[in-house]
Amino acid sequence: MTRTIENRAYGVDVSDWQSSDLSAMASAGSKYAIVKVSEGLNYQNPKASAQVNSANSNGMMPAGYHYAHFSASRSQAVLEGNYAVNSTKQAGIKPGSYLACDYEEGSGNSTTQGYSASADAILAFMDTVASAGYKPLLYSGKEILTKKVDVKKVTAKYGTCLWIASYEYKSGTRLDNPDFGWFPSMDNVAIWQFTDNWRGLNVDGNISLIDLKTDGKPVSKPTIKQSAPQSWVDELGDTWIKEEGKFYPNGTINIRYGARTTSDIIGTVTKGDCVKYDAYSRHGGYVWIRQPRENGQPGFLVCRQGNDPWGRFE
Repeated sequence: MTRTIENRAYGVDVSDWQSSDLSAMASAGSKYAIVKVSEGLNYQNPKASAQVNSANSNGMMPAGYHYAHFSASRSQAVLEGNYAVNSTKQAGIKPGSYLACDYEEGSGNSTTQGYSASADAILAFMDTVASAGYKPLLYSGKEILTKKVDVKKVTAKYGTCLWIASYEYKSGTRLDNPDFGWFPSMDNVAIWQFTDNWRGLNVDGNISLIDLKTDGKPVSKPTIKQSAPQSWVDELGDTWIKEEGKFYPNGTINIRYGARTTSDIIGTVTKGDCVKYDAYSRHGGYVWIRQPRENGQPGFLVCRQGNDPWGRFE
């Protein structure tokens, strides 16, 4: 069955940070919900199925997104594409629906591995999604897509497929309606994410610039070899994902005893320092990394607030 959401419609995107019940968002006027289904090769949103069910129950069109870790690796992008498709089906989002690649800097992904190579990897992911019967989108900020990715190579194949994040005000500021004076002027934009606190609901707010259509085409389920789980939930209920990397802060950041802004400070890092980390977690509006320390007690520090990195990653 074909379903159409007319352009200039409001929508939200949600992850495990948000509630499983999306009724308040529907009541506020949201016509579609883009649900995080997966990340890398080892994480699936535990709330995805419930959020998709809630979207359907409240008359919203469900879609999915996957947070990329493949950087500029085409082979990794294909694996993640298959993993995303599998996760999207498990969440209850049918083929013929939209499935976006969330391509950002940090938390497992690097956008600085080559202007053309990055576009090729993104296309490998989108091709995998499209071959499974889903409609691929590409999410990122204008800065990344104009300076670090050959986005014209992507849009030459998939047309109006961009989902762009650009905020008029700083992160956390309530915004009910978009000001098109702040629209990130680009070609081929399908959806604009204009705030991370839409109508005071602490959820990203989006507006569609084209009619959004799903057609429900059935396709066979892809088979993929699953990697061993590399994530766990700690005693506070936060999900951690194993990843080894280096973080270079832009300024002074506190190292804390726990991954909470209220935890005791046990040290600091400053601009120019190299922080080696072995895991990260997204919760409370931040991305935290875990730093192994010589005394056996790890330290924890913030590396991102919302969509804003506090340094660079390697």
